[in-house]
Amino acid sequence: MKVSYTGALFALGALTVLAAEPEQLFNGRDLTGWRMTGPGRFEIKNGLLETVGGMGLLYYEGRKFGDTTIRVVFKTTGQRDNSGIYIRMPDPPTDPWYGVHNGFEVQIDGAGDEWHSTGAIYSLSKVSKRMQKPAGEWNTMEIRLQGPVTTISLNGEVVNTFDPGASVPERKQWFEPVRGPRPDSGYIGIQNHDNRSTVYFKEISVIASEPGPGLTSTDRSKLMSYLHATRKQYLDIVNGASAAQWSFKPAPEKWSLAEVAEHLAMSEGFLAGFAMSGLKNSVPDPGASKITDEAITKMIADRSQKATAPEPLKPSGKLSREQIVARFEQARARNIQWAERTGDPARARFVKGPMGTLDVYQMFLMIGAHTERHLAQMREVQSSSGYPAK
Repeated sequence: MKVSYTGALFALGALTVLAAEPEQLFNGRDLTGWRMTGPGRFEIKNGLLETVGGMGLLYYEGRKFGDTTIRVVFKTTGQRDNSGIYIRMPDPPTDPWYGVHNGFEVQIDGAGDEWHSTGAIYSLSKVSKRMQKPAGEWNTMEIRLQGPVTTISLNGEVVNTFDPGASVPERKQWFEPVRGPRPDSGYIGIQNHDNRSTVYFKEISVIASEPGPGLTSTDRSKLMSYLHATRKQYLDIVNGASAAQWSFKPAPEKWSLAEVAEHLAMSEGFLAGFAMSGLKNSVPDPGASKITDEAITKMIADRSQKATAPEPLKPSGKLSREQIVARFEQARARNIQWAERTGDPARARFVKGPMGTLDVYQMFLMIGAHTERHLAQMREVQSSSGYPAK
């Protein structure tokens, strides 16, 4: 099958990603659907929930939640303001401590250590980075429940992924949660921690995950290997080139190592964004007509089919080598992390372009194949007549 590589890439830029519509659990007017337990309380001011008083737990009593993304938009009034989001509570809580020991608490605390700061699952799973904004600024936290696994994003960055099958630190304090399993689905709630903390919430919503198979261990291993291998080869060539080799052009119409490297750095996130769009706006399953994994990687990596890069992905020559490498590394690290951790139904969600209909997993394979294609181009540059010896 002959497919236009250029057309396939160019079509990606025209795609508009449609996000799923969240279900609002807080209506901004009253506490319909919610119930308070404990001495503290939540007041509604100007459409916002405000924590007031001592320790309390406001929970949504309408139903349990599993395989769901919970979105919470909040702001603090001081660096040490303390609150939290309770998940996976098996029963409606009867007191504020029920959520601590029977569910998990996703912490809100800008001053805590990595086990107790915003995005941590309190004393059980630490954050990988601190992404909370300064007091007075709004933060968006998304808590994804996928079976027993919990993934937490803060202001657009994944900060914590917790698999309860992994080892956790020993319980050291009386107020730390009792260790042990929690249900895949449960009630959710918000913590009112103390009368010195004032935290505001303007959105509490959920986006239900659609059912579908995730990645098999074979698929996951294959993709991670491909992304790691092509990353290593890219960095070996880019970092090993002298200044003269970096800028050498075999002919006026041909790219230098610098230009190829910049194109790959620009394309990495571009292609991943298109792949991820299939999770939110999937086209119908093509059935038996779907292209095979092997056909995709073979066609994209094949340099005998010449192509011209679409205008948005042509190198500008304005970036330094350090900027190019940093851009590539950042985007590739995100893609490898997705391959390693995802529970997304990547084989059951599809995107369509001139190549045909691909599943999301195949789009990530295409990223590796695209790198492989241009690694071959880099080697052509290195073997060209006149290529500097050093």
